[in-house]
Amino acid sequence: MSSREDWQRRLGPLYGGAVALVHSTPWPWPTEVSDDSRSSGWIVALGLPIGIVAWLVASALAELGIAPSIAALIGLAMMTVASAALIERGVVDRIDRLQDDQARSPTIPSIIVLVFTLLIRAAAIAATPRSMWLEVFVVTAVVGRWAAVFLQGIGDPIMDPQLRRSLVATPTPAWLTGAISLAVAALTVFALGKVGIIALAIAAVAAFGLGLDAQRRDRGLSAPVVAVAAAVGELAVLIVAASH
Repeated sequence: MSSREDWQRRLGPLYGGAVALVHSTPWPWPTEVSDDSRSSGWIVALGLPIGIVAWLVASALAELGIAPSIAALIGLAMMTVASAALIERGVVDRIDRLQDDQARSPTIPSIIVLVFTLLIRAAAIAATPRSMWLEVFVVTAVVGRWAAVFLQGIGDPIMDPQLRRSLVATPTPAWLTGAISLAVAALTVFALGKVGIIALAIAAVAAFGLGLDAQRRDRGLSAPVVAVAAAVGELAVLIVAASH
């Protein structure tokens, strides 16, 4: 098996992308690479290929004669698969923890919230014109990951050596968080128009609120909280795009 140094030499500046790929997708990679820290920029950037893969699947199915609404739903499912269901699992985990804190049964509430969220996502993508699929899939994946990174940029670092696949990133300086945010904003406006700012604003406000709540309840951020922020970001884009 190649060592970390071998992979760094082979990939050069793309090495950070390989690390983020291991941490935030189902893509397998040598252990030496997966043990490294993950870059916020690469975690967000990986939303581009994930969105493109979802679009390709949906478009291919539509070309084969499958109803566009069904093809769009399968494309959305592919986006979840390409992200290793990190967001969905994180949402369930967060709800379960909140229910545990209140000494209630965690199973039913988390399932209800997850199903309700998936239904809204499905209705939104089904209502999105096929001509906008590429833009919507890409921006949805990117903004969701940006919301996760943005929350970590304004909150305390998540120091958990047990973390494996998640949207948790290494702490980044304010200028880098700002640069990533500007790039995502430019992409969103280019793809969806000015209404894209609404989705970003919703995601940012939700991330800020989630951070305050996590600080009050848990004294800091965690991987499930970050996943919830990403879920809100994705949902905001889908709803805004459907009403475009």
